[in-house]
Amino acid sequence: MKGFFIWSLWGAVAFVATAGAFLLLASLGSPSETSSSIPPAEQAGNEASSPTLMVDLSEERLAALERAHGQILPVDVTNEGDEDLATVELELQIASPDATRARERSYRRTLERLAPGETATVEFEIDLSQPLSAKTSLPDAASRAREALQVDATAPGVAPAVKAAVLAP
Repeated sequence: MKGFFIWSLWGAVAFVATAGAFLLLASLGSPSETSSSIPPAEQAGNEASSPTLMVDLSEERLAALERAHGQILPVDVTNEGDEDLATVELELQIASPDATRARERSYRRTLERLAPGETATVEFEIDLSQPLSAKTSLPDAASRAREALQVDATAPGVAPAVKAAVLAP
């Protein structure tokens, strides 16, 4: 029993010594804080603000939509940056989260120019009508089906803006 205790003690000492040696070597090889390639947070905040996009899907507008063809959905896009945006591409995708109703629709619009601080309203004419197969097979289930909407706004040199919503049945 005494031999097992001594063997365990030496094993623990060897482990701690090896771990300490690796930590010492790792600290010697790391660069100093002054040569860091990532600027501190204070310096990053002093740069000029970059252009940003924001997309707004109004809850009132979404609530007013019906399950019909030819619905108009207005979407607001705002340039929250300090620079003009020459071209803003908008894409609206409508899909059912239900895998059994794989019916996806996609709509695209383009804004030619969006000035700093300007908000533009883009109207999409969308189809929220039920597919013919849903109308004939299970009317109760089709009337309760949800639709997921996603709006993507992109412009050159700007991070894309994304807004999503799920329409209540």
